Order: sequence, then structure tokens, then C-alpha cells
Amino acid sequence: MTSKSPMRTCEDVDETALSYAEIKALCAGNPKIKEKMNLDVEVAKLRIVKSDFISQRHRLEDDLLQHYPKQITAVNERIVGLENDIALYNKQNVKGMNIQEGMSGSVSVTAAFHGMTIKDKTYTEKELAGEALLEACKTVVDKTDTLIGEYMGFKMSLRFYSSNNKFYLYLRGSMTYEAELGTDIFGNITRVNNMLGDLPERLEGAKSQLSDLLNQQELAKEELKKPFALADELAEKEARLALLNAELNIDEGGPNSHEGFKPPRPRHGGNTAQQSAAAKSARPSFLDEIRAYQADEQLSATAKKKQELDI
Repeated sequence: MTSKSPMRTCEDVDETALSYAEIKALCAGNPKIKEKMNLDVEVAKLRIVKSDFISQRHRLEDDLLQHYPKQITAVNERIVGLENDIALYNKQNVKGMNIQEGMSGSVSVTAAFHGMTIKDKTYTEKELAGEALLEACKTVVDKTDTLIGEYMGFKMSLRFYSSNNKFYLYLRGSMTYEAELGTDIFGNITRVNNMLGDLPERLEGAKSQLSDLLNQQELAKEELKKPFALADELAEKEARLALLNAELNIDEGGPNSHEGFKPPRPRHGGNTAQQSAAAKSARPSFLDEIRAYQADEQLSATAKKKQELDI
């Protein structure tokens, strides 16, 4: 139904459907019928394994042609964007550093608040900026991205989701970063600073992801070069099964095949029902064929024994 190869197998089958010729060979005591039935099961399993192997090859080919190139391009773009944003953040961060040298020659560095612009007004104190940020939230409509200002060279926008009744702040440079806002004035400013401070960690994660994708791409290329491991076994068993079918005369349309029997055509002017009955009675019965087969085997054995006695 899903066009995928089945992965589960069943060793025992309650009901096995046999053809007319198979039943005849089984009743006649032909030992090749057991070999043929075992080969049927083994060949069916090997064909399922081969079908799954081919499906996996198709998936690998699709991954190499579409999935991996698309993902690798996206991650490369993300890496470039993060590198640009880190450079922007570092440039702005240096401006807010206060360097003080003590009398003993020690140097202390403190980071001052860099200032946040909200609604065309710049706030140089965290408390005032935090209050203005909460006031800006009151003007945001549900799921509408509202531009409110700028911070550390990044554009700031707000969005509200009524589904969870929460506000989110977005910083946009080359990439976009999201931070959930709360009701604490200083806590919101801290969340924004932490989000920018985590940019180097995000960059390392993107580079690691790129390395994994490249490794997976190479492994997929190597996997495509591998042939079907059970190809020789399948070919050998299929050839043996075809030979057994020919010897047992199980192929459709054979002279001993029940499916290959065709009644004689009705003649013009005759009684169709009578002709059908005559054709049916003219067909050899299943038991008659088994008796004939056994009689032939007995005659062959008698003739062979007689020949040995003559010798």
C-alpha cells in the first residue's frame, strides 16, 4: 500500500496453496517437490531482501541529488550569517567596555549597558529600557511582527501569540534570533544579552552539523558502490528452481498442468451441454493420472530388475 518493501518475515504458514501438478507430484512420492517448495520460500525471501536493497539505493540517490546538497547549502549560509553577526556584536560590544587601570598596575574591564532604541527613543539605562520594552508589548497585535527599535546593531521586533499568551523578541542581523519575554524588567534585558553572547556556541554547532552532513554524504557515496551481497545466491537458487519447475512440469501451459487443459470446441449444430459433458468426461481424472504415474514407475522398476537378471 505504501510502496515500501516489507521488513517483517513469517517462517510458518498455516495454509499453503499448491497447484494441480504440485499435488500430483507430492502424492506420487516425488522427492523433488520438497526441494522445490523450500526453494520457493528461500527465493521469495531473497527477492524481498533485494527489493529492499534497491529501495535503499533509490533513497541514497535521492539524498545525494537533493537532500544533502540542499542541507549543506543551508548550513553554509547559516555559518556565514553567524560569522557576520558575531563580528557585528563584537564591534558593538567593544564600544561599551570600560577599561580602568589601578594604581598597582592591574586592569579591570567592565561592560556598560550599550543603550537600546525603542520607538525612536534611546535608553541608556537598563531599567528604563526594560520598562519601555514592556510598554511596547502592549501595542503588538496577535502574530504580527512589529518593528520597535534596535539593539547592538540588530533590528528588534516583537510578536505576540495568543495560543500560549506569550511575547517574543526577535533580533535580526544576517540571521534572526528569538527570545521569550517575561514580566521582569531586568530579566528581559539579560535574556537578550545572553542570546547574543551565545552566538559563538551557535556557530560551533553549525560547523559540527556541516561536518556531519559531509560525512554522511561520503558514506552514502560509498554505500552506492556496494553490489547486492546475495546476488549470486539468488541467481543460483532461481536457476535451480526453474530447473525443478521444468522437471516437475509445473510451468503454466504444460501438458500435465491442470491450468493448461482446454476443452474441445463445440461443433456447429451440436448440443452444447452434451458436448461440454463429453469434454468433461474425456478429461483424465486426478486419481487416474496418479495411478498411471505409479504404474509407469512400477513398470520401469520391473524392466530394470529383469534387465539385471538377464545380465
